[in-house]
Amino acid sequence: MSSPMARRETVRDIEALCRLDLGSRELRRRIAERLTRLLPADSYCFGAVDPTTLLITDDVSAGLTAPAAAAAMHNEYLVDDVLKFAVLARSRVPAGTLAAATGGDPESSHRYRAVLPMIDARHELRASFVVDRRCWGAIALFGGGGRPGFTPADVDVLRRLSAPVAAALRRAVHRAPGNAAPGPAETGVLLLDQDLRLLSQNPAAKLWRDELVPPGAELPIAVLDVAARGRDAALPAYGRIRGRSGRWLSIHASPLSGGPYPAPVAVTMHPAPAADVAEVLLLAYGLTPRERDVLALVVAGLPSRAIAGELHITTATVQDHLKSVFAKTGVRSRRELVAVVLGL
Repeated sequence: MSSPMARRETVRDIEALCRLDLGSRELRRRIAERLTRLLPADSYCFGAVDPTTLLITDDVSAGLTAPAAAAAMHNEYLVDDVLKFAVLARSRVPAGTLAAATGGDPESSHRYRAVLPMIDARHELRASFVVDRRCWGAIALFGGGGRPGFTPADVDVLRRLSAPVAAALRRAVHRAPGNAAPGPAETGVLLLDQDLRLLSQNPAAKLWRDELVPPGAELPIAVLDVAARGRDAALPAYGRIRGRSGRWLSIHASPLSGGPYPAPVAVTMHPAPAADVAEVLLLAYGLTPRERDVLALVVAGLPSRAIAGELHITTATVQDHLKSVFAKTGVRSRRELVAVVLGL
């Protein structure tokens, strides 16, 4: 069991990491490495989360296999179980252990029976990272049978880190990934079986996969997430993700019908429309609701006086909101602001 001093030092170290100008993947990797020096974890999965859809869009992990990742996504979106990330994101304490969530009976959890054995784990600690009531990341830490279980003190460490880590992940949305050639303009199409294994793909899908993960890697976590949610849904599931080049993609998934065999899942990937990108960027800038209202009318081309009339505020108040928006987005003019929002 870790000492109170070790826990305080870990929180301070991770808060310091959160103040650095790091990309999302590097930030999550370094946070996870620091956490696993304190907590009794043998493996972990640390995902970035879309604050609107609450889908995991990308993961940094250690000790997980591709089959375990697919099984975890199936559990997360299609199985009734405890300690789901979306529930944690709305909880007063956004962290918890599987043992506590099941009242000391982990066998009652589908995830404990079906997923944890795939990585030789017996214990699980989960947390969602939330700031301003928006979730920007989620982590699952796993311990083997030879390890002690996670404790309430371990849960408290993640509770204390929830807001600073979420704020850092939110800022990282605006940090462009490393230079890489963007994906194609065409829509990529993948067919997955009921266990979310790849059956076939068109050439554009192969290129889009290379945009999301290094060549030769398994299916991106975002594809598995959307496919898992859309497999049994009446309407197509939707997610968005930023590729390695910085380009945003929209992902849709829905089951096909007809034929003598279990219906495959069709997944499409294509460049995200400007409105979808603008939505997540505005959330990432941490604008207040009123600032978002003002910005929406600026993008629509309204002058300050018209914005004031539309929102029933003074022109001076509009200018105050705009100054704040300029500061948060790092621009100096309306033209620059519109270009940032629309990705021009």
